[in-house]
Amino acid sequence: MEQSASKSSTVYGYGLYLGIASIVYFLMMSYSGLMGNKALGLLGLVLMIVFIVLGLNNYKKKENKGFLGYGQGVGIGTLISLVGGVVSSIFTYVFYAFIDPAKHTEYLAIMQEEQMKAGVSEAQLEQMEGMMSIFQGPMAMAIMGIFSSVIVGLIISLIVSAILKKDAEPAF
Repeated sequence: MEQSASKSSTVYGYGLYLGIASIVYFLMMSYSGLMGNKALGLLGLVLMIVFIVLGLNNYKKKENKGFLGYGQGVGIGTLISLVGGVVSSIFTYVFYAFIDPAKHTEYLAIMQEEQMKAGVSEAQLEQMEGMMSIFQGPMAMAIMGIFSSVIVGLIISLIVSAILKKDAEPAF
């Protein structure tokens, strides 16, 4: 029973830290005019890696007596990314829907510009515009943010757990 409590404190604690760091990162990107910058976009991935590694290390060293099973690591890391994704996605929805809807319009314009640079014609862009407004709306972005956080967090957790795992010695 104690272990599940310590797992949840690790998951919620580091998930909340990840969510807050993601919000700060999102605001910095939005207001610095760097939204859409691919190189800086990877920083969001680095944030997720850092908080999953920190969370798993914390659980391993402080909560589980120096041991971390592969399955435990994958589960805890994925849940950290889920909590972080939910926190940041709720903020993203509130931000685009209520706080600064003009930033959402700006974001859509950046997406259209990227499509044109990729060689999409104006006619194709007009056809895509209706679909983009549906799939790039604040609610859809929040839902997709949660799903993508979980998927990316699972992949990161699979890798990090393989590196950090240390099984308990069997007792004879």
